[in-house]
Amino acid sequence: MLGLSAIAAAGGVDQGGWVLPVGFAGAAIGMVGAARSLMLRIEVSPDGLVLVNWFRTVHLPWAQITRCGCDSDGLWVQLIDGGLVVSSPFQHGSQALGFARRPAETAAARLEKIRRKRRRHR
Repeated sequence: MLGLSAIAAAGGVDQGGWVLPVGFAGAAIGMVGAARSLMLRIEVSPDGLVLVNWFRTVHLPWAQITRCGCDSDGLWVQLIDGGLVVSSPFQHGSQALGFARRPAETAAARLEKIRRKRRRHR
């Protein structure tokens, strides 16, 4: 993303005119996207999970979580009210190769193991 941002900015400077503001706008959007992608994460704490996705951060207490899993869309957390929260750090499409799915499957298995262990100790 940073490389594309640099190309967009350079193209705007090189061409001038209307391409200049469009190039810088594209560069700014690319840099914000790159910075936000570095912030995507899942935090596990004694109180619950924090899912930092592209556009929002979701705090989920362990008492609200009924299951953690993975499907063709990536890692998800099922809530006690039936809702489903998808995790952006581990998203992939249905056509993803096995090696692209493995991190999401591993993370989902680890989260489910932690959830079950917490439920037993309550």
